[in-house]
Amino acid sequence: MNAKRTITLGIFIVLTLGVVLGRFYLNIQNEHWDEKRVAVEKAYEGSMMTKASKVDFFYGDAAYQIVYGENKLGQRLIAWVSDQEVHTEITDEAFTEEQARAAVMTKAPSSEIERVMPGRLGNDYVWEVFYKTKDDRGTRYFYDYYAFKDGTFLDTYRLSLQ
Repeated sequence: MNAKRTITLGIFIVLTLGVVLGRFYLNIQNEHWDEKRVAVEKAYEGSMMTKASKVDFFYGDAAYQIVYGENKLGQRLIAWVSDQEVHTEITDEAFTEEQARAAVMTKAPSSEIERVMPGRLGNDYVWEVFYKTKDDRGTRYFYDYYAFKDGTFLDTYRLSLQ
């Protein structure tokens, strides 16, 4: 009987811990999910977007929520949403993520791309490509920026060796 009581108590503790951790996770994530929801609503109100599929966060000189979606004609759009503005581009008329990746791989063939996302550099809407290269001295990280519309190379930020 003592073993049965111990097992029951153990199950109760595990279930209680699961519920508490689940609620903790939901409380932490709610703010993040609310930011995404608000960004999608702003994109719908401030652009031709009628369907959103994904939201990313870009932190540069100003913070932007990057909303990926479509208009009512099925054209793919990307919206940059900030506190002050909503800017939208049709992706079929722009330099693509794949082209930005290819530009970096042409420039630095031995690099490893970590992330590619739309962003803003100064007054330009851009593709930001974050990548790393390894050499005898260590690993160095870079940010390359390409104009979103035509792929013009704009700048490279080089981070210190690690």
